[in-house]
Amino acid sequence: MIFWIMPDNAERTHSVMDDFLKDFKKENPSIDIEVKVINRATLWNKIFTLRHLVRSGKGPDIIAMPHYWTELLIKAGVLVNLTEFDKTFRVDNYLELLHPHCYKKGTSDIYSIPWWFDITALHYREDHLSQITKNPQELLSTWQGMLEACKMLKERFSDTEGYFPMQNSDWRGSLSHRAVLPCIWSKGGFLMDEKENLSGFNVPQTKQGIEEFVKLATNGYMPILRERSSLGTISSGLASMIMTRRQGIAMFEGQRANFEVKTLPIPRTGENYVNYLDATCLALIKGQHQEEAALLLKWLTTAENQIKYASVTEVFPALEASFENFLISSPARVQNYTKILASARTLHNHIASGTLMEMLGEIMTNTASDIVRNTYSGSKLEEYLLKEQKEADDILSLYNE
Repeated sequence: MIFWIMPDNAERTHSVMDDFLKDFKKENPSIDIEVKVINRATLWNKIFTLRHLVRSGKGPDIIAMPHYWTELLIKAGVLVNLTEFDKTFRVDNYLELLHPHCYKKGTSDIYSIPWWFDITALHYREDHLSQITKNPQELLSTWQGMLEACKMLKERFSDTEGYFPMQNSDWRGSLSHRAVLPCIWSKGGFLMDEKENLSGFNVPQTKQGIEEFVKLATNGYMPILRERSSLGTISSGLASMIMTRRQGIAMFEGQRANFEVKTLPIPRTGENYVNYLDATCLALIKGQHQEEAALLLKWLTTAENQIKYASVTEVFPALEASFENFLISSPARVQNYTKILASARTLHNHIASGTLMEMLGEIMTNTASDIVRNTYSGSKLEEYLLKEQKEADDILSLYNE
């Protein structure tokens, strides 16, 4: 049996999963599991050849995938209908926001099961922020306030070599297209209007949201496209804030941490707070090992194992009761996620969602390169958005047909 997973624990993913599966292997000694770690970009490319791998018997048997890919893989004809396969599969006990991502649209047939989720949040060092303001929470409630905080922090730590107010959480050092979503949504922008079957790349609010996010780089508040080894972190004291989807217990609550971190929603660029919730779902792939793969899926998604894996991976268990219990046993900072979750939004479970996110990623990568080359401008960003708008609308029109 082959299990495809994404690098949830970076370079430690394979060893973490091998250790995690020891109990399952003891309970099921006759089942041989081959774990393959595939990054999101490679996984996206493999999606379009997956049906050929399945037909040749070389594909995976169980797959971990982004929450908004379910409909795409259903259309590709590679997912097992879990409702038909085993009537005991259910998702009503999972986080309600994730329910639409498990079903085939317009049916009650389940094709994927939520495994874990993460959600965007702003983390800040209280010892740093207390040096510039008496009320960090109020200052960091709006994007403009956060930019003002960055300006003051940059001045306060001007003598500290390598310091930036905001740590870049993007592993490539680019401008994260996932981190920019709350800025777009808070402004009233969108990637796709599912009812109208239109993309929102070129609506003014989408551009405004991206422009607000880009100010972190253009104002010199966040480093971009630099070698990872040269970048300071919030833990080292060479950054004061970070926007990330992981809750960061190891990063912030470790034995070496001699500072306190507070957690808030992503500052609003518009009238409302909006935080991006990204989940990983598990699905069975059609093939000869469906029975064994189903046993593994059920084992991975038990309440006990969801909490265990979430703790190791610094994410949240997707079962509603497990999430609540997880928060109760976590530090006070992590318990703030109850409020953050209230303003959370997911991407649509639509066949085009993955493609639209790839397009947004291309826009942010090109924008980052422009900033480094000193060629960035609002008009150039508008050109990128208009180009993607036309392509996205063409794609959506094909799906509509």
